[in-house]
Amino acid sequence: MGLNYTLYYYDSSRNAVVMADMNGKELVIDCDRAEASVVFDESEDVGILARMAREDPANYVSITMRPGGL
Repeated sequence: MGLNYTLYYYDSSRNAVVMADMNGKELVIDCDRAEASVVFDESEDVGILARMAREDPANYVSITMRPGGL
């Protein structure tokens, strides 16, 4: 039985994207840990992931949950 997450949001106090299911169970993705091994072509590009986490957390989760991560 798979988990069905219904709510995705960015928690700025933890710098994390949180996914919650219908029963209130949460899966937390720590943005600092998820992005620790990412190497950017341009140093300004780091803002792309930060903005995605805040504005489109579901898409951020789909990218960070790929096999091998970001």
